[in-house]
Amino acid sequence: MAVLIAEHVSKKYGNTVALQDVSLELKQGEILGLLGTNGSGKTTFIKILATLLAKDSGKVEIYGYDLDKDRNEHKIRSLIGYVGQDTERSAYARLTVNENLRFFGRLRGLSKQEIDERIEKLCAYFDFASNLDKEFMRLSGGQKQMVVIMRALLHDPPIIYLDEPTKGLDPIVAKKIRSFLKEYVTEEQKTLLLTSHNLSEVDELADRVSLMYKGSNPLLGTSVDLKKELGIKEFIEIRKESLPASVDEKITGLKTVLSRVETDPEWVSFGVSAFFEGIEEIMRVLREEGIEVSFRHRSVTLEDVFINCVGVLDEKFDH
Repeated sequence: MAVLIAEHVSKKYGNTVALQDVSLELKQGEILGLLGTNGSGKTTFIKILATLLAKDSGKVEIYGYDLDKDRNEHKIRSLIGYVGQDTERSAYARLTVNENLRFFGRLRGLSKQEIDERIEKLCAYFDFASNLDKEFMRLSGGQKQMVVIMRALLHDPPIIYLDEPTKGLDPIVAKKIRSFLKEYVTEEQKTLLLTSHNLSEVDELADRVSLMYKGSNPLLGTSVDLKKELGIKEFIEIRKESLPASVDEKITGLKTVLSRVETDPEWVSFGVSAFFEGIEEIMRVLREEGIEVSFRHRSVTLEDVFINCVGVLDEKFDH
C-alpha cells in the first residue's frame, strides 16, 4: 500500500530550478533512499514532503491527505517525523537529553506517561539510557544525532523523513546509527524516506532507491535491479599511467567490454559482461602489446548506475 504519493512535483528558487517533475510512491513499511550529489534537489524535495516548503506545482498525498486541499497541517505533521541537517539547533544545548525529549514531547501534546513510555522504548532501540542525564552540548556528534532522531520519533509517527542522517559522522558511528534505524523501522513497521550521497548507506538501508540529478529522479528501483539493468558483472580496473592510449582503445573495443569509465583519477574502469571471459580478453591484449600493468577488479555500484543514467558525475559520492 502506498502511504505517500508524489506526482510531478516542481520547485524554483527565482530562476533556478530546484525540482522538475519529480514523482515517486512510498510504500508501507519500506525504506526508500533518495541518492544524489549535493545540489541534486534531495533536501528541497524532502522539505516539501514535510510541509516545510511550498511546491510550485504537482501533487502530494500522505495517507490520503492532499497537501494542497487538506490544509490541516497539524494532522498531516502528526503523521511525520522529520530530521533535517541542522543537528546543533535541533535541541537546547544546556538541557539534558531527558529534559529535551520531555519538552518536545509536551509540545507534541503527549502526556507524561506517554513520554515516559516512548523515551524508555527509544532508548532501548538506540542503546541510549546511560546518556539521558547528559547535557546536549556535552554529547558527541553521533550522540547528538541520535537525540534528534529520537525527538522526531517521540510521537510515534508512521512516516519518518531523514535528511542526510549520518552526514559528517565517523564511519563507525554512522554504521551504528544505520543499524539502530534498520531495527526500529523493521520491528515497528514504520516507513522511512532518507536522503543521502553515501553509497554504502543507501545500499545497506534502502529497499528501493530513487536517483536524484539536477532536480529530477530519472531512475527508481531496488539497488539490485538497478545494477542488473547495466548488464555489467564486474569492473576490471587498470592503472591509467601504465595504459597507452592505443591499448586503451583496443580494450574498449573488446566484445566483453561494455563500458569504459573513470571514477578514479588514477584508474580506468572497464565494465565486463562476464568476469572470467573479460579478464582473459584484457590480459590477452596486454600480452600481445607486451605491457605489464597494475590492475584490480571491483563490483558494480550505484555510482556506476548513476553515471550510466546521467552520463556524467559532477561530484563524487561518499563510500
